[in-house]
Amino acid sequence: MKTFTTLLAGLCCFISLQVHAQYDYTPTGRNDVPVLGMQWGITGGGFTSMLNNRDDLNADQRLDPQMMNFTYAGGIEWIYWFQKTIGIGMQGLYWKGGAAYTGKDTISGLTLNAKTDMTYLKFPVLFHFKSYNRYYPDRRTRFSAFFGPYIALLAMSSDQEKLTNSAGQSTTYTIDNQNYEQAFSTGGATVKGKLNGGIYNPVDLGFIVGLGAEVRLWRRTVVGLHLRSDIGISNVEHTKGLKITYDSDPNKEYDFSPWNGMYAKYNMPNATDYAKGFVANRPPTKNMSAGIFLTIRKYMAY
Repeated sequence: MKTFTTLLAGLCCFISLQVHAQYDYTPTGRNDVPVLGMQWGITGGGFTSMLNNRDDLNADQRLDPQMMNFTYAGGIEWIYWFQKTIGIGMQGLYWKGGAAYTGKDTISGLTLNAKTDMTYLKFPVLFHFKSYNRYYPDRRTRFSAFFGPYIALLAMSSDQEKLTNSAGQSTTYTIDNQNYEQAFSTGGATVKGKLNGGIYNPVDLGFIVGLGAEVRLWRRTVVGLHLRSDIGISNVEHTKGLKITYDSDPNKEYDFSPWNGMYAKYNMPNATDYAKGFVANRPPTKNMSAGIFLTIRKYMAY
């Protein structure tokens, strides 16, 4: 993340120099800059991603969802500005989401380290706003904002859980799309199997909000830098029961329900939980992310 921040700061300095060097904003210069019409461009950025579940966030030390789980996204976008301050557009993004977890079970002595990786093809529809001053129509810097819904299609997913005991021995559980694997640090046979479906739903719905500024780099080229948050509203976990076929017994299917009866993700309830009135009613899990995005767009008119 430090390298990304350094590169971003350097790029902003370069853009600032280019603005002064490449475009004449004086009254005698060519200042009929476009503000309407179609823009096409590329966008990308880095952000922290997590899976928001009420039980996971309220869990004790057995599960600690990490707020800082840095990842990235990138793609293309277009905007049609039908007013000097209002436009509508769409993006097509390759989006790497997911979450990271740690935890410590004081009763069993097991330490948890886990990570969820989710790759989406995300398609937001966004309403854009930018500032405009009629007395200074060619001002090179404008404040801008956007919001709108998105639909995301899950392309790949991977869930890895590692449990380590006080002696340093560990067991790793991995679900890569529909492939299941259980491996032991002490050796022995690795357990493998195939699920009849994914543990995450194939479609995610949500909305986006962003706020920042844009700078005109050349006459038709604009660079934008925005703080952006993507908030899911649908449950990403596939809570219906699945079936698994183990490689060691390919002629029989077994029930596989990764979310049923869980105290919190990766954790089964213990006697203390039941004594406190634990009820197995896992709430919906939703995508959430926040980060910085850089966009380079060009007006197609003029």
